[in-house]
Amino acid sequence: MADTQAVKRAAGGAFGQFLNANRKALSEKACQEGLKGVAAVSKAASQAWKELSDADKVPYEAKFKEAQAAYEAYKKSDGFVAPVKKEKKNKKGKDGKKQKKDPEAPKKPVGGAYGIFSAEKRAEFTKAVEAKGEKGFGPVAKMTSETWKAVSAEEKKPYEERFAKAQEEYKVALAAFKEKKAAEEPKKEEQATPSKARAGKKAPKAPKEASPKKRGRKAAVAAADGDGTPQKSAAPAAKRGRKPSGANGKEEAAGSVLPEELLLAAEKENLRTALENLAKRPEIVEKNCDGAKMLDALKQAGGLVNKAKSLLLGC
Repeated sequence: MADTQAVKRAAGGAFGQFLNANRKALSEKACQEGLKGVAAVSKAASQAWKELSDADKVPYEAKFKEAQAAYEAYKKSDGFVAPVKKEKKNKKGKDGKKQKKDPEAPKKPVGGAYGIFSAEKRAEFTKAVEAKGEKGFGPVAKMTSETWKAVSAEEKKPYEERFAKAQEEYKVALAAFKEKKAAEEPKKEEQATPSKARAGKKAPKAPKEASPKKRGRKAAVAAADGDGTPQKSAAPAAKRGRKPSGANGKEEAAGSVLPEELLLAAEKENLRTALENLAKRPEIVEKNCDGAKMLDALKQAGGLVNKAKSLLLGC
């Protein structure tokens, strides 16, 4: 059937049918009591629903079942149009790893007009749910959803306008954020250039020393008798052991040992690698910086090691 009209999915149960059928009367009753707004109508509907007997609720339960059956019939019809699922955005970068969110980035408004309504009424609905002896997120979410469904299009307009305003403010803040980040990029490149130049220069090769074997042979020739017969060469010099990189052989490892609790805390923030890197920097080792301070500096710097180092050194 090509001319089948779209049928909305039934929601709200028998209470939703009762609220839709009696919204005008409930709104007038709330106004008479000096109450206004969606919450007042919802509260009046909830109270009236509780006062109904089981027999009085039967017609609304039947209406809800009819609405459910109508929707199921629509689903089986040729004119049924399934809701289009939105494709998930790929949040991974070029290297296939999930991109880290910049803590300085503006927060994008989500949830639409319903999100604004939910945030505004959360405290009120939480108290209403607790008054019924219920607790947890579920009952509050259910009450919010049912109340929003009962709201008229005219009553939803202020929330839609507030969400649209929040979106415009986000666009302005995001443009300013991107401009700021673009201005910071050249500075990062300038900071990275000296280190790259140093890495590109090769240290001059030290002259090769003669091996103990060759030194012994030369010494024997120099000490030869007049008839050219070489004397017995001196014993070859003992092999020299590898010298430690610093005093007591501990300079290289200095600053690399951090408390396990601190490393676990850094791992929760995705900063463990950055913390270990920062702890090995010569300037940080020389200053003997505290591990907790290093982690705080990394959080302030958004995980950037060089920026965190500058914060710790007071640059």
